[in-house]
Amino acid sequence: MATYRIVCTDQEPSGHSKQHAHIVAVGIGDDPNKAQRKWALDEVLGAIDRGDLFYTKGMNTGKVATVEKYTCAPCRRVHIRSAADKVADNDLDRIRRCSRSSHSTQGPVAHDGSISTERPALVRRG
Repeated sequence: MATYRIVCTDQEPSGHSKQHAHIVAVGIGDDPNKAQRKWALDEVLGAIDRGDLFYTKGMNTGKVATVEKYTCAPCRRVHIRSAADKVADNDLDRIRRCSRSSHSTQGPVAHDGSISTERPALVRRG
């Protein structure tokens, strides 16, 4: 059994309402400002099924919340959420976003989930 800290999320609207969004990917790592690896939702669900543990940790409070599976009734799909503990800064829906948008076209997404603003180097052809 492995343990992973979720440091960021990517969310997409569910189509049921503007306030109804789901986590579609997470960034994991030890540094809350930089994900070491990004996992798709189905990878996280599979890992939880195998006994792995995912958690969040509040930046201000230091409180830990475990991440659990749940079924969204309107969507009829299994998703993830942080366990309820009445602490806002460790809530999975409130931690930082890995990227500005899950469907961003603003630039390539770096390994840490940030979007690169650098322009690719020009290649001269002789």
